[in-house]
Amino acid sequence: MRITLLGTGTSTGVPIIGCPCSVCHSKDPRDQRTRTSLAIVTEASKVIIIDTTPEFRIQMLRENLTTVDSVLYTHIHADHCHGFDDLRAIYFRTKRSVPCYLPQEMMAEFRSRFDYAFRDTGYLGTKPQVELIATPEGTFSLHGLEFEAVRLPHGSVSTVGFRSGRFAYATDFKAFPDHVIEAWRGKIDVMVASGIHFGQHPTHSVIPETAELFKKLGVKRGILTHLAHDVDIRRDLSRLPAYVEFGYDGLSFEINGGN
Repeated sequence: MRITLLGTGTSTGVPIIGCPCSVCHSKDPRDQRTRTSLAIVTEASKVIIIDTTPEFRIQMLRENLTTVDSVLYTHIHADHCHGFDDLRAIYFRTKRSVPCYLPQEMMAEFRSRFDYAFRDTGYLGTKPQVELIATPEGTFSLHGLEFEAVRLPHGSVSTVGFRSGRFAYATDFKAFPDHVIEAWRGKIDVMVASGIHFGQHPTHSVIPETAELFKKLGVKRGILTHLAHDVDIRRDLSRLPAYVEFGYDGLSFEINGGN
């Protein structure tokens, strides 16, 4: 399967509107970060999107992705789902609804937030055509891939992390529960996970914490995402352990999808 980082920025994106800092004015394209999301393209060319960010349309066009076969939502904070309406364009071509997976307890709020898509308002235009499905607990199959879903603490809510074969993805978490570390240890070659900056944060894992998580899991290649404007990729690369690197929008790689 091919993994593409569609976005790697924190909730504000980078640059931040009106910010005078050096990273927000950086000429390095790796410091231009849309909101965090990811695409998985299977060997059968099925496209699985993890989170529809406010820049979802821009991300899809940039990566020349023309369809979506399923969406996995990690959670429904605005920076992870407010590109939902752009799923309308998928229906224009396929005339099929898109299965969207999200935690059962988030269903009601999601429907309320985008209620025009789920009730008859008299609108004559095309609305997002989706099927909301509760994310299964544990393992499930999707387009020929086996996924394992785990819950991770993120302030007053939980998010969903995913593992498929030797690849794992987790964003917007403060820590991994011990039982998940034990279950995943030694099973991951490449992992993309959030590390917001080098400081402290009450609800997000910061870069040193995520690097330590990679070490505990035995990850061979750890890629940091959900980066704030505190992070200058060129300046800060030397601060990372050898097995850790910064993600950036458009980073793409192949990985074996087997378990």
